Amino acid sequence: MEQNKVIQHFAKQADDYEKLMTRLVPQYLEQHQIIYTLLPNEDRHYRVLDLGCGNGILSELVFQKLPCSYIVGFDLTENMLKAYGQKLSQYSGSFELKQGDFRTDPIGDRYDIIIVGLTLHHLNWEERERFYKILFSSLNYGGFFIARDIIIDENKDVMEDQYGYWKEFMKSKGEDPDLWYSKHIEKDHPMTLSDHFRWLEQAGFSKIACQWRLYNFAITTAQRKN
Repeated sequence: MEQNKVIQHFAKQADDYEKLMTRLVPQYLEQHQIIYTLLPNEDRHYRVLDLGCGNGILSELVFQKLPCSYIVGFDLTENMLKAYGQKLSQYSGSFELKQGDFRTDPIGDRYDIIIVGLTLHHLNWEERERFYKILFSSLNYGGFFIARDIIIDENKDVMEDQYGYWKEFMKSKGEDPDLWYSKHIEKDHPMTLSDHFRWLEQAGFSKIACQWRLYNFAITTAQRKN
């Protein structure tokens, strides 16, 4: 998908992002509790990258569990970053916002945690394989990577079934499943978990795991040990 289309797509969603996600993503709010649990238990000064930060929903989880953290919120659209600043205004001074396209713009380095929510599927598979190496090099030794993303199953029949379950969910929430599915097919490049794990391992990550999965959505983790 062209960058301008991506910007337009998310600029329109900024004001109602969280409500929309609960209608489009099964167990969206429940996933937050899982991500919260996966964050470190030791509260110290973590330098965190929230990549594709949107309105700051995942950064808010980080501040709730790890209030001494400093977060870099990185997003493509000005509207999302504005919504982030408003949502997390109480943490002013503990975060900075960067606007850019992570496919081409520097994302920074020396992070202890990189968290990515529903973002990586905008990369095609070739871009993603290269980008995992950037993520790895941007982490400090011992750093953690947490990703929530859209996936596809390795088995074509299972994949089609899971898309069907997803459409049923969206319909039950009052959304047009065919509209959103067509948008997904147009702009997204979902991965299989097998390829995701392989690319992470090739980039140097270890302790790679799928922590949660439902239909065509998953939460995965990995670590840079050296």
